[in-house]
Amino acid sequence: MAITEATAQKVKLTRTPMFTGIVLFLISEVFLFGSLFWTYYYLRHFTPVWPPAGVTIDRTLASINTAVLLLSSLTVWLATRAIQRGSQRGLALGLGATAALGATFLGITFWEWFHESFQPWSHAYGSIFFTLTGFHGLHVFFGVLLLLVLLVRTMRQKYTAQSHLSVEIGSIYWHFVDFIWLFVFSTIFIVK
Repeated sequence: MAITEATAQKVKLTRTPMFTGIVLFLISEVFLFGSLFWTYYYLRHFTPVWPPAGVTIDRTLASINTAVLLLSSLTVWLATRAIQRGSQRGLALGLGATAALGATFLGITFWEWFHESFQPWSHAYGSIFFTLTGFHGLHVFFGVLLLLVLLVRTMRQKYTAQSHLSVEIGSIYWHFVDFIWLFVFSTIFIVK
């Protein structure tokens, strides 16, 4: 059975220290977010009224933000596929679009924070709401910075079809951030 070049690249990726590093980092992030979700559900279970009276959250805006992040997963995937085919232009367009979508997500999140009917210090719900969305927002912020660094390096023609490991690693991180958002969204806006 012949091994395709794409399969050979993926095998090569999984055998690098950088790949091992990102996997270990993401495992630590799972523990971080896992503890935040555990805290949320613990408080939800032991607090008589959850969320507290008077708390209203805009599910429509959060749904739009979810669509923005899901679209950004598509654009980063397209960017990675583009460089695997040797297209630096496709990589640049995909990275730029993903960074713009990430910045849009952050803008909507900030707008949401400043228009909530409660603050982090109002009650336990406010505390865990802002902590969960804040930690996720921080991860998106660092993801956007990473994408911009990758974009600058792309403009300097640092990546080829054979050499683009950091793009693959950045893409893995971005997909992880998007994946975590699905849990944040489900917990805060669906389950409540």
